[in-house]
Amino acid sequence: MAVVIPAANRTRDEWDEIPDEELEETLMERLEGLAEAVPESLRNAVTTTASCANTFVWGTLSFTRSAVWVVATTSLVMFLPYIIEKERSDLEKTQMAQQRQMLLGPAASQMQKK
Repeated sequence: MAVVIPAANRTRDEWDEIPDEELEETLMERLEGLAEAVPESLRNAVTTTASCANTFVWGTLSFTRSAVWVVATTSLVMFLPYIIEKERSDLEKTQMAQQRQMLLGPAASQMQKK
C-alpha cells in the first residue's frame, strides 16, 4: 500500500520514509538527477571525450573503407591481366600438345614432356 503524503507537508525526511519500490521515477527524471549530481566540468569533459572518440571511430572506419577499396581495385587492375594471359598461355600449350598428339600419336606428346 502506497503512503501518500500531501505535497505541502513533505520534507526531505518524509521522502526517505517512502520505500524505494513505491517511488516511480522515469528514466528521464533519473538522468536529470544524475546531471545535477555530476559537476558541469566533468560533464563537459565526458561529452568532449565521447565526441572525439566518435569522430575518431567514424574517421577510422571511413579511412579503412577507402583503403580496402583502393587495395582491392588496384590488385584487380594489376593482377587480372596477368591471370588472363597466363590462362590463355596454358590453354595454348594444351591445344598444341593435343594437336601434336593427334598428328604424331601418343609417343610425340611423351617425347615433348622429357
